[in-house]
Amino acid sequence: MAVPHFSSSRIRGFTLVELMVTIAVAAILLSVGVPSLTSLYEGYRSQSEISRIEQALSFARNQAISYGMTVEVCGYQSAVGCAANFNNGLKVYTTASGSEKVLRVVEGIDSKDAIKGSNVGFRPDGLSNTTGEVTFIYCPAKQASGSRSVTVSSSGMIKYGADGLACS
Repeated sequence: MAVPHFSSSRIRGFTLVELMVTIAVAAILLSVGVPSLTSLYEGYRSQSEISRIEQALSFARNQAISYGMTVEVCGYQSAVGCAANFNNGLKVYTTASGSEKVLRVVEGIDSKDAIKGSNVGFRPDGLSNTTGEVTFIYCPAKQASGSRSVTVSSSGMIKYGADGLACS
């Protein structure tokens, strides 16, 4: 039985030049596409984080109305203390029974991001215990370009605010 013989004219493959051109085209496409994916990811992350803050604020107001007690929201430091900033997370708590009772803790954000805001509380009638609006601003990578905000009015209404506000 004869072994089939392949002639060299039928064997095909990529030359080094073709391979280098293919790699160069792929690198160009990636360099164009990756930055837009990064900004898309930051946009989703920003919306997700501001939604978590809005949910915590809505929860606090709901608890104040439902149980007829003042509920506070502050930056998380520990189970019994509040932090000056919100980068380590948020704490929803009440002191209605004379001692602090934590109702919910929202975990902190990535260290390269920033949250700007002030402590806020809700009275049993659902009104905010502040005289003016309190705005929470989330800035991905500490940049205003992708920032999102949520605002608590003195009437206790919680709404999404303007985008692009500075965190500093």
